[in-house]
Amino acid sequence: MPYLVCGECGKYYQLQEGESPEDFLLSCSCGGRLILVESLDETELLENQEEQNSHRKPVNPEHSGNVSNQEKLGETFNPKELKDRSNLEKSPEHVQNYSTTKFFKISIILAIFGILIISASILKYDGSYGVVSSNENEKYSQEQINCFLETTFSPDNYGGSNDRVGKWGINVVRIKIFGSPSQEDMNTLNKAIKDINVNAKSIRMVIDDKNQYEPDMEIYFIPHSRFAQYSVNPSEADGFTEWLVSTSDIYGGNPAGEIFKARVFIGTDQLSQTRRSHVIVHELGHSLGFNHNHNQNSVLCYQGPVITEFADLDKTMIRMLYREDILPNMSRNQVEIILNNSRSSFFF
Repeated sequence: MPYLVCGECGKYYQLQEGESPEDFLLSCSCGGRLILVESLDETELLENQEEQNSHRKPVNPEHSGNVSNQEKLGETFNPKELKDRSNLEKSPEHVQNYSTTKFFKISIILAIFGILIISASILKYDGSYGVVSSNENEKYSQEQINCFLETTFSPDNYGGSNDRVGKWGINVVRIKIFGSPSQEDMNTLNKAIKDINVNAKSIRMVIDDKNQYEPDMEIYFIPHSRFAQYSVNPSEADGFTEWLVSTSDIYGGNPAGEIFKARVFIGTDQLSQTRRSHVIVHELGHSLGFNHNHNQNSVLCYQGPVITEFADLDKTMIRMLYREDILPNMSRNQVEIILNNSRSSFFF
């Protein structure tokens, strides 16, 4: 085992198993610095002591010529003075810092553990207060996965087949409002846009009526009788959505592919305000690339309950669709492979 040796007075202490030089304040009660050596070899000790004591008054030249190493060590080093650590322990400077060292190490571990917990809570957070989550690290239940697959790949109500992922391929979706929305309509729309922006990290929707350029999404609040001016969809529908995607050069009812533009239509007559609020959120969900499902807990449920904001299930599906590893035009099989790796287990 190595030794701690005072380069000034020559006292020494042999480190015991499990002890480290850092456990001691490396100075002696005499003021000298403690030197770490591997053995009590006299030559090694002499070299260390001479380096430490270079500032001391030199030995009388008359006696230095024929002095042996043993004699030189004898002037400053007497092993009998310190056979154990008792002399060092008498000085407050040499009390072991076991408790301090352990406290410091424990504090570091707790701090790291705390950071990990906070990081995990941020990544898992799915509320609507602007906290960023990492969608790729999220785990999903079987119900969430099943509902997402149905909502993304289910056939539409007009016989069309939706066998590919449809989602926006631009970072900012500029929205322009047409028609005559009520204040409650705008409140519902703003809340839904906020929920989308919090959960879909790769895109951001903004209402920009003053932008001189062509908008990416148009939202029309018009009477049902005017629906026929824009689509072949029946006028008795409460609302509908059309997309312009990478696989077509005209607006259509299939969002499969990379979405470049969308048009949303909300009927302003024949509907109560509550029903119209539901239609706004429902159609805005379609504008993201979703179809219908049959889950009563989702605002996208076909002929489902009147839900006036995105439910927790809907927010989860938005995060799933806008994961960076789920791409436009992916097949159902490709998406299932990705989501199976994100399936929650008993422990997570």
